[in-house]
Amino acid sequence: MTMTKRSRIGFAALLSVLLLNAPAFAADESSAREGAQQVESGAKQIGRDVEDATKGIGTTVVGGAKTAGYEIKGAWSKAKNGAVSFGHRVRNFVTKLFND
Repeated sequence: MTMTKRSRIGFAALLSVLLLNAPAFAADESSAREGAQQVESGAKQIGRDVEDATKGIGTTVVGGAKTAGYEIKGAWSKAKNGAVSFGHRVRNFVTKLFND
């Protein structure tokens, strides 16, 4: 199919869509105002939903951070205790090695 034939088909399709929807383009202003109000109220509702979702995400993040903090604190405590215990063993080994 050549480019000009495609262009003609596309133009014909666009023209037919415009002609079929001509009554919709000629709608009175009251229906346009109603549509605008619906869009506005929908946008406000979406804003409230986004706000609620954001608060929920924030709560989840805070809870996860607290849990991770407690787990890190516990892991650090175990690592620290293990290092101290290892240090005592090394000291005792060296002390026995040179005292005997």
